[in-house]
Amino acid sequence: MDLRVNHRSLGVHRARVMTTIDPIELLVLWWRAESDWTPVEGYPVECPSTRGWRASRQYDDANGAMETDERGMLIRHISRIVNQIDEPYRTALYLLAKNRATGSNVWTSERLPQDPTERANLVTEALDRFMATV
Repeated sequence: MDLRVNHRSLGVHRARVMTTIDPIELLVLWWRAESDWTPVEGYPVECPSTRGWRASRQYDDANGAMETDERGMLIRHISRIVNQIDEPYRTALYLLAKNRATGSNVWTSERLPQDPTERANLVTEALDRFMATV
């Protein structure tokens, strides 16, 4: 299934163009935000001394703040959807997003079947449930 989202919501570019996006990309975006994932170890994404500080909203269309706000709303929406999904499907979505975000396929859980075929079927069912609620 495909999900239609606005490029701007994802911060890809400033044009208001509708496109089809892979639901796994949405889950990866959600996982990175939920896990406070830092791409380079040792370098935080924000300074602790300025956490919570808010800039003027005067130039939001020019400085990218509107895109950041839209991306945040999208992530909160995805989070609500994922949190409504029952176990073990929620775990399957989380691990799928984590594996894709980190570029490896090593993360697993005891909550998921150990048989690769059963696990693949569970992940497919989890994606179907995710897309049914979007």
